[in-house]
Amino acid sequence: MVKLALLGESFPSQLRENPQALRDVQVVWSGTSIEAFRNEVPAMRPDVLALDFLELNAVQSDVVPALLENSRAKHAIVTYRFARRGVLQQYPAGKVRLLQGPISLSLLRAHVHLAVLDDVLKPQAAPVVEFPRMPPPPPPAPPPAPVSPIQMNAPGADTMATVTVPARPKPPRYTQEQLGTLLEYASSVKCECPNHLSQIVSSLQAFEEYSKQCENRNDADREVHGLLYRYTASARAVMEEALDALVKHENIPL
Repeated sequence: MVKLALLGESFPSQLRENPQALRDVQVVWSGTSIEAFRNEVPAMRPDVLALDFLELNAVQSDVVPALLENSRAKHAIVTYRFARRGVLQQYPAGKVRLLQGPISLSLLRAHVHLAVLDDVLKPQAAPVVEFPRMPPPPPPAPPPAPVSPIQMNAPGADTMATVTVPARPKPPRYTQEQLGTLLEYASSVKCECPNHLSQIVSSLQAFEEYSKQCENRNDADREVHGLLYRYTASARAVMEEALDALVKHENIPL
């Protein structure tokens, strides 16, 4: 049986809600502390690591390889919400699987088995095929002229606001632990709305933080990123109200 170690804010609550999802996988460790993971997991000798990072951009590129090396695991499944392409390209394709989360334990189970199967079905080197040389690409277009900051609802502005959002967004109502429980909740009827709404709210929470970390070239960039943050936070608050109604209707304990 494959040995799996889980590190992430929502994994423990997902396991409590749906322990049968990983029925043919031996979960040797599950927790939220990376320090506890470093201290305790190597003795468990896991085959696969499942690592959930809400802010993958903020994770040093050597963290995942170090966790693999210290635990002697053969594979790592890394889930994230949003990340720059340059960050994703830092991870070796052979040992690290990158998935945009949050994901259910059932989907995680499938990727655990696929990761192990990679060791059995290692691809053979493809034959080298030579293609005719293509003409060089045209020179890049000159950069656009700098623009002034966007003023929402200003007379003659290029971008007009059609939705009113609060200047100070409401804080998130749901923790990652609660969203993890909802992600695994099984309804008595053919309805998976709690699972999908949980994913939507979690993704919106993550994009709020992601938009605050984007680089700004000028005041116009800063204005746009502030706009994205406020609109995303407002969308998250609206979807949280919808999730509130669903949780109350289904009597889901959190």
